[in-house]
Amino acid sequence: MLSARHLTVMAGQRRLIDDVSIDVRPGEMLALIGPNGAGKTTLLRALSGDIDAASDAVSCNGRPLRHIPAAELATLRAVHAQHQRSDLDYSVQQVVALGRFPHHGGRPGADDRAIARAAMTLTGCETMADRLCSTLSGGEQARVHLARALAQIWRGTPGEHFLLLDEPVAALDIAWQHRVLACARDRAHSRMTGVLAIVHDLNLAARYADRLVLLADGRIRADGSPFEVLQSTALADAFGLECRVWVDPQTSRPLLMAEPAT
Repeated sequence: MLSARHLTVMAGQRRLIDDVSIDVRPGEMLALIGPNGAGKTTLLRALSGDIDAASDAVSCNGRPLRHIPAAELATLRAVHAQHQRSDLDYSVQQVVALGRFPHHGGRPGADDRAIARAAMTLTGCETMADRLCSTLSGGEQARVHLARALAQIWRGTPGEHFLLLDEPVAALDIAWQHRVLACARDRAHSRMTGVLAIVHDLNLAARYADRLVLLADGRIRADGSPFEVLQSTALADAFGLECRVWVDPQTSRPLLMAEPAT
């Protein structure tokens, strides 16, 4: 499990994350939701080990992050960041292959190449394998970096790997939004990977996540099933909305209708 206990992150005198405790559980897809500026990306970065000051409060598989060497941590968790380099003069297959570097240390084998190809196929990148990343659209680049992250944790002991996705569908068309989140959920359920995804579309979050965590002003305001969180007064308060929830008869998932509070 990837966990934070009483995590606080400061920027000068400002608390970006305020006494947060959270678990990213193996076999579960967690969607982190909340308004802009709530601290979602900061929390994801802290959980990934990208904020040194948070390493005492975060643990991976029962070990504090400060005790896990960076090279080992890179084999346990993969991150799809919100902002990626768009001017890389590397081909798609070269970027995806970078996901295997923590495992082979510069000497890729046939297995590493096969994993990279499988990750590209899963994310629809195989037809652009030889294209330079600098020639791709924003949505295509997002899929390439998702493939890299998937390749990074493709294999290993079930229950010990984590996939952290910062707004993975922000640049995607509606079809790929569904495909990517379905892929992340399948990764959680079929491979016992712990998945955390920051998602702004609340109906997409409710459609694919097993659990929603609502963050506002650096604090967790709600944590539970999609039904529990979407129906909570905390959600309406965090966004300043009047919310109504229906059940989708085909998926049995909640559907949210919201409008500005009067």
